[in-house]
Amino acid sequence: MTLVAAAAFSLLASVSKAWQRGTELTKDLHAGDFVIEQLVGALRSARYRGPEDGLILKKKGSGPNSEDSLSWVKEGSDLVGSDTYMAKTFHHIRFFIGKDRSGSPGAFYTAWGDEYLQPEDFDPDELEPQLLSDRVIGLNIQVATNDFENEKIEWMDKWEGRCVMGGDLTNHLPRFVQVTLFLKPLDEGEPPIEMRRLVDIPIARQGIR
Repeated sequence: MTLVAAAAFSLLASVSKAWQRGTELTKDLHAGDFVIEQLVGALRSARYRGPEDGLILKKKGSGPNSEDSLSWVKEGSDLVGSDTYMAKTFHHIRFFIGKDRSGSPGAFYTAWGDEYLQPEDFDPDELEPQLLSDRVIGLNIQVATNDFENEKIEWMDKWEGRCVMGGDLTNHLPRFVQVTLFLKPLDEGEPPIEMRRLVDIPIARQGIR
């Protein structure tokens, strides 16, 4: 009876552990899918009216520890929601990995309308970040140039520039953006779960080369 009880307990513990891992994996995948779909929709809604609207990619860290940030101009309700005034007009978006007040990492975004709609002392860096998911702990982004003469995509880890008057500017949008999300590992000490998506930005085909 002791052996039977021990075997039953071991089996129950294994089933319980597998169920917990399955539950955590489901949460990660749901969170990752949501963030990816929002981000893909927002990138495919990118608009370019001049250098101040160009996409800006800033790198921080590498691999699962990547905490990149991406900013661009878009339209539509992706990321910002359909109940905001920005969903009905052009607006700036910044997507990044940040930390909440307890110091835990997560996927955040900030959004704001064009500068002429803002107060004179407006600083987008002072906006309150909006948490999109606390299960996303890393973000790695690469972009591809608009030069496809040799049929080979040239991936780049940096996409930004500096104008004479100051400020980050680029003169066009990249054709492709590769987004890699790193999600919370199922158990402490395990590697994070990785999700990747390649985004084709339609307007980049008509962009300045």
